[in-house]
Amino acid sequence: MQPTVTFFVTTPRSATQWLGAALGDAYPDLVVAEHEPLGFRYRPSATLRDPEAAMAMARTPEIAGHLARIQAIVDSGRSYVEVGFPTFGITPALRRMFGDRLHLVQMTRDPVRVAASLVTHRWYIDGARDDVHGMVALTPSDAGVMMKSYAARWPTMTAFEKGLFLWAEIHAYGLEVEAETPRERFARFRAEDLLAPPSSRRRKLAAFLDLPERAAWTVAPESRIDRFHNTTTETIDPRQLSLHPEIVALARRLGYAADDTDHAALTERYRRTTAQSIRRMARRTAKHVASALFT
Repeated sequence: MQPTVTFFVTTPRSATQWLGAALGDAYPDLVVAEHEPLGFRYRPSATLRDPEAAMAMARTPEIAGHLARIQAIVDSGRSYVEVGFPTFGITPALRRMFGDRLHLVQMTRDPVRVAASLVTHRWYIDGARDDVHGMVALTPSDAGVMMKSYAARWPTMTAFEKGLFLWAEIHAYGLEVEAETPRERFARFRAEDLLAPPSSRRRKLAAFLDLPERAAWTVAPESRIDRFHNTTTETIDPRQLSLHPEIVALARRLGYAADDTDHAALTERYRRTTAQSIRRMARRTAKHVASALFT
């Protein structure tokens, strides 16, 4: 069995933390599984649909060193799986470097859930998250995006709607990647299906990765690993999805319907109540007081 290299075309907030940990726990002898080891430094905003920019990015010292380490891992006899979203824009460079060893997985998640989670992380909220702007938070002004017509309405769109835009751009690109990749080296999975053991979809993912079936993988705990779960006081209105028919159409193509959303569950998971806000403020105040006392 030849070791393989697998990268993902996916969005933020799509259960990649869980997937990386579950694979690493089940196959430590066969796979090096890492979750976003370089963070946002692949900069897909600058490389999307620009092969030359992707090649140039791959030649930067940090990324070139990382890719060389991956090559050394597969040369030593173990496969490598990098789980996370920022790598999608560098796909042309990955093809050039790893050739037939490269496997690509498009992992989807309900667009409403993804966009809601991005709101809690303050993506697309004015004055917040400078670390994502120009790096991974796609906008209609980025050269490689498909839906440039969104530029005219961008100033009036909510942070939730902008999160839907990001979801659509990444997964539309995933369909292009599928068309350019041999069938045996591309697969698509829904995060919701992988999170529901015992799962035939997990078996199919293991087979795609050339990994044997193991109970530790097929019945791995479905509890989400989310070191970055947040809540928000911002408005999240799932009905805004209907304002974007092109995104609705793409969602349906990938197995998601606008009326699938459980509004009560969405509110419970992402909305910060007044009591939670008060407790949060109290913790911050206590932390600041303690810091002042001991400095």
